[in-house]
Amino acid sequence: MQEQIITTLTSLAGTRIEDEGKARKALAGEAADMTKTLTSYTLRKAMAATADAMPWRLLMEDQEDGEPIAAFLKLRKRLTLQLIGTTSSSSSCMIVNEQDRLKWDGVRRFLQDTGYLVSALEAAEKAAEEPAPEPATEPEPAKPAPSRRPTPAQRKALELIARGGVTRSQFTLKDRERIGSDNGTIYADTFEVLHREGWVTLDSSKPLFQG
Repeated sequence: MQEQIITTLTSLAGTRIEDEGKARKALAGEAADMTKTLTSYTLRKAMAATADAMPWRLLMEDQEDGEPIAAFLKLRKRLTLQLIGTTSSSSSCMIVNEQDRLKWDGVRRFLQDTGYLVSALEAAEKAAEEPAPEPATEPEPAKPAPSRRPTPAQRKALELIARGGVTRSQFTLKDRERIGSDNGTIYADTFEVLHREGWVTLDSSKPLFQG
Protein backbone atom coordinates (compact mmCIF):
# COMPACT_ATOMS: atom_id res chain seq x y z
CA MET A 1 0.00 0.00 0.00
CA GLN A 2 2.75 2.47 0.92
CA GLU A 3 4.57 1.82 -2.34
CA GLN A 4 1.40 2.60 -4.29
CA ILE A 5 0.88 5.83 -2.36
CA ILE A 6 4.49 6.90 -2.94
CA THR A 7 4.04 6.24 -6.66
CA THR A 8 0.83 8.32 -6.67
CA LEU A 9 2.46 11.19 -4.80
CA THR A 10 5.42 11.18 -7.17
CA SER A 11 3.10 11.25 -10.17
CA LEU A 12 1.01 14.11 -8.78
CA ALA A 13 4.10 16.10 -7.85
CA GLY A 14 5.55 15.63 -11.32
CA THR A 15 2.32 16.85 -12.94
CA ARG A 16 2.05 19.99 -10.77
CA ILE A 17 5.70 20.93 -11.22
CA GLU A 18 5.49 20.28 -14.96
CA ASP A 19 2.43 22.55 -15.20
CA GLU A 20 4.35 25.24 -13.36
CA GLY A 21 7.22 24.95 -15.84
CA LYS A 22 4.85 25.30 -18.80
CA ALA A 23 3.15 28.37 -17.31
CA ARG A 24 6.49 30.03 -16.52
CA LYS A 25 7.74 29.29 -20.03
CA ALA A 26 4.61 30.83 -21.56
CA LEU A 27 5.05 33.93 -19.38
CA ALA A 28 8.73 34.20 -20.33
CA GLY A 29 7.86 33.88 -24.02
CA GLU A 30 5.25 36.61 -23.79
CA ALA A 31 7.60 38.88 -21.82
CA ALA A 32 10.39 38.36 -24.37
CA ASP A 33 8.18 39.30 -27.34
CA MET A 34 8.42 43.09 -27.50
CA THR A 35 5.65 43.21 -30.10
CA LYS A 36 3.04 41.87 -27.68
CA THR A 37 1.49 43.39 -24.61
CA LEU A 38 2.22 41.67 -21.29
CA THR A 39 -1.19 40.44 -20.13
CA SER A 40 -2.39 39.80 -16.62
CA TYR A 41 -3.88 36.48 -17.78
CA THR A 42 -0.49 34.90 -18.49
CA LEU A 43 1.01 36.39 -15.35
CA ARG A 44 -1.85 35.15 -13.16
CA LYS A 45 -1.72 31.69 -14.75
CA ALA A 46 1.98 31.43 -13.93
CA MET A 47 1.36 32.63 -10.38
CA ALA A 48 -1.45 30.07 -9.89
CA ALA A 49 0.66 27.20 -11.29
CA THR A 50 3.54 28.20 -9.01
CA ALA A 51 1.22 28.25 -5.98
CA ASP A 52 -0.17 24.82 -6.88
CA ALA A 53 3.33 23.38 -7.24
CA MET A 54 4.68 24.90 -4.03
CA PRO A 55 3.40 22.20 -1.59
CA TRP A 56 4.63 19.49 -3.94
CA ARG A 57 8.07 21.08 -4.12
CA LEU A 58 8.16 21.12 -0.33
CA LEU A 59 7.17 17.46 -0.28
CA MET A 60 9.90 16.49 -2.73
CA GLU A 61 12.46 18.32 -0.61
CA ASP A 62 11.24 16.71 2.64
CA GLN A 63 11.42 13.23 1.08
CA GLU A 64 15.18 13.48 0.85
CA ASP A 65 15.35 12.15 4.43
CA GLY A 66 14.28 8.74 3.12
CA GLU A 67 10.86 8.55 4.83
CA PRO A 68 8.42 9.73 2.14
CA ILE A 69 5.21 8.66 3.90
CA ALA A 70 6.24 10.26 7.19
CA ALA A 71 7.30 13.42 5.33
CA PHE A 72 3.95 13.51 3.50
CA LEU A 73 1.89 13.23 6.69
CA LYS A 74 4.08 15.75 8.49
CA LEU A 75 3.76 18.26 5.64
CA ARG A 76 -0.02 17.90 5.56
CA LYS A 77 -0.19 18.55 9.28
CA ARG A 78 2.09 21.60 9.04
CA LEU A 79 0.20 23.13 6.10
CA THR A 80 -3.15 22.47 7.81
CA LEU A 81 -2.05 24.36 10.91
CA GLN A 82 -0.70 27.21 8.80
CA LEU A 83 -3.91 27.40 6.80
CA ILE A 84 -6.03 27.50 9.95
CA GLY A 85 -3.94 30.29 11.44
CA THR A 86 -3.51 32.42 8.34
CA THR A 87 -5.31 35.68 7.59
CA SER A 88 -5.89 37.36 4.24
CA SER A 89 -3.20 39.71 3.01
CA SER A 90 -4.12 43.40 3.31
CA SER A 91 -1.27 44.89 1.32
CA SER A 92 -1.80 48.06 -0.66
CA CYS A 93 -0.44 46.15 -3.68
CA MET A 94 -3.15 44.15 -5.43
CA ILE A 95 -0.58 41.78 -6.92
CA VAL A 96 0.74 40.89 -3.46
CA ASN A 97 -2.79 40.21 -2.21
CA GLU A 98 -3.53 38.02 -5.25
CA GLN A 99 -0.28 36.14 -4.79
CA ASP A 100 -1.14 35.42 -1.15
CA ARG A 101 -4.63 34.24 -2.06
CA LEU A 102 -3.32 31.92 -4.77
CA LYS A 103 -0.73 30.53 -2.35
CA TRP A 104 -3.36 29.34 0.14
CA ASP A 105 -5.63 28.14 -2.64
CA GLY A 106 -2.72 25.93 -3.70
CA VAL A 107 -2.40 24.61 -0.16
CA ARG A 108 -6.12 23.82 -0.03
CA ARG A 109 -5.94 21.95 -3.32
CA PHE A 110 -2.95 19.98 -2.07
CA LEU A 111 -4.84 18.93 1.06
CA GLN A 112 -7.97 18.07 -0.92
CA ASP A 113 -6.11 16.11 -3.60
CA THR A 114 -4.28 13.97 -1.05
CA GLY A 115 -7.04 13.42 1.52
CA TYR A 116 -8.02 10.05 0.06
CA LEU A 117 -4.42 8.85 0.37
CA VAL A 118 -4.49 9.51 4.10
CA SER A 119 -7.73 7.55 4.35
CA ALA A 120 -6.12 4.66 2.47
CA LEU A 121 -3.14 4.67 4.85
CA GLU A 122 -5.40 4.69 7.91
CA ALA A 123 -7.49 1.81 6.51
CA ALA A 124 -4.38 -0.26 5.77
CA GLU A 125 -2.99 0.42 9.25
CA LYS A 126 -6.28 -0.57 10.87
CA ALA A 127 -6.45 -3.76 8.83
CA ALA A 128 -2.90 -4.67 9.88
CA GLU A 129 -3.79 -4.24 13.56
CA GLU A 130 -6.87 -6.45 13.42
CA PRO A 131 -6.25 -10.07 14.46
CA ALA A 132 -6.24 -12.60 11.69
CA PRO A 133 -9.49 -14.53 11.46
CA GLU A 134 -9.43 -18.02 12.88
CA PRO A 135 -9.35 -20.74 10.26
CA ALA A 136 -12.78 -22.02 9.49
CA THR A 137 -13.49 -25.42 10.86
CA GLU A 138 -14.75 -27.93 8.38
CA PRO A 139 -18.35 -28.92 9.04
CA GLU A 140 -18.95 -32.45 10.13
CA PRO A 141 -20.15 -34.66 7.30
CA ALA A 142 -23.89 -34.99 7.27
CA LYS A 143 -25.13 -38.24 8.63
CA PRO A 144 -27.10 -40.24 6.09
CA ALA A 145 -30.81 -40.23 6.77
CA PRO A 146 -32.08 -43.60 7.92
CA SER A 147 -33.64 -45.48 5.06
CA ARG A 148 -37.40 -45.66 5.27
CA ARG A 149 -39.08 -49.05 5.28
CA PRO A 150 -42.47 -49.55 3.61
CA THR A 151 -45.50 -50.20 5.73
CA PRO A 152 -47.36 -53.52 5.32
CA ALA A 153 -49.92 -51.86 3.01
CA GLN A 154 -47.15 -50.28 0.96
CA ARG A 155 -45.27 -53.60 0.80
CA LYS A 156 -48.41 -55.32 -0.45
CA ALA A 157 -48.83 -52.66 -3.13
CA LEU A 158 -45.21 -53.13 -4.21
CA GLU A 159 -45.79 -56.85 -4.55
CA LEU A 160 -48.84 -56.24 -6.76
CA ILE A 161 -46.89 -53.82 -8.94
CA ALA A 162 -44.07 -56.33 -9.25
CA ARG A 163 -46.48 -58.87 -10.68
CA GLY A 164 -47.38 -56.44 -13.49
CA GLY A 165 -50.66 -55.37 -15.02
CA VAL A 166 -50.95 -52.16 -12.96
CA THR A 167 -52.26 -49.04 -14.76
CA ARG A 168 -52.97 -45.51 -13.73
CA SER A 169 -55.85 -43.73 -15.46
CA GLN A 170 -58.12 -40.69 -15.38
CA PHE A 171 -61.05 -40.29 -17.76
CA THR A 172 -62.02 -36.68 -17.07
CA LEU A 173 -60.47 -33.81 -15.17
CA LYS A 174 -63.16 -34.11 -12.53
CA ASP A 175 -62.50 -37.77 -11.93
CA ARG A 176 -59.98 -38.93 -9.36
CA GLU A 177 -57.03 -40.83 -10.71
CA ARG A 178 -57.48 -44.58 -10.47
CA ILE A 179 -54.97 -47.39 -10.06
CA GLY A 180 -55.98 -50.58 -11.81
CA SER A 181 -54.49 -53.95 -10.85
CA ASP A 182 -55.24 -57.45 -12.06
CA ASN A 183 -54.23 -59.04 -8.79
CA GLY A 184 -55.59 -56.73 -6.09
CA THR A 185 -56.38 -53.20 -5.00
CA ILE A 186 -53.81 -50.42 -4.89
CA TYR A 187 -55.08 -47.15 -3.50
CA ALA A 188 -54.05 -43.93 -5.27
CA ASP A 189 -52.70 -42.39 -2.03
CA THR A 190 -50.53 -45.43 -1.42
CA PHE A 191 -49.19 -45.27 -4.95
CA GLU A 192 -48.31 -41.56 -4.53
CA VAL A 193 -46.17 -42.42 -1.49
CA LEU A 194 -44.44 -45.24 -3.37
CA HIS A 195 -43.70 -42.93 -6.28
CA ARG A 196 -42.49 -40.10 -4.04
CA GLU A 197 -40.12 -42.43 -2.18
CA GLY A 198 -38.68 -43.63 -5.49
CA TRP A 199 -39.78 -47.23 -4.93
CA VAL A 200 -41.72 -47.31 -8.19
CA THR A 201 -41.44 -45.52 -11.54
CA LEU A 202 -44.27 -44.13 -13.62
CA ASP A 203 -44.44 -44.63 -17.37
CA SER A 204 -45.93 -41.44 -18.78
CA SER A 205 -45.55 -42.38 -22.43
CA LYS A 206 -49.31 -42.84 -22.71
CA PRO A 207 -52.01 -40.32 -21.70
CA LEU A 208 -53.99 -40.98 -18.55
CA PHE A 209 -57.24 -41.65 -20.43
CA GLN A 210 -55.52 -44.63 -22.07
CA GLY A 211 -54.00 -45.81 -18.81
